[in-house]
Amino acid sequence: MISYEPLFKTLKEKNVNLTEFWDLMSSATAAKFKKNEHVSTKTIEKICLFLDVPIEKVLKIVKE
Repeated sequence: MISYEPLFKTLKEKNVNLTEFWDLMSSATAAKFKKNEHVSTKTIEKICLFLDVPIEKVLKIVKE
C-alpha cells in the first residue's frame, strides 16, 4: 500500500500551508492523497519538483 504520510511531514517541515498546497491541484487529486489512493507519477513528480525533495519525502510503501 502507498502511504503519503511523508508528504504531510514534508509540508510541515517546509512550512507549506496545506490550503495553498491543495490549491495547486484538483480537488479530486487532493482527495486521493488524503485517502492514500493512487495518483499519477506525473503528479508525484510535480510535487517533488515543487518542494525540491526526493520521492521518499512524498510517499512510502507500507506492507499490509
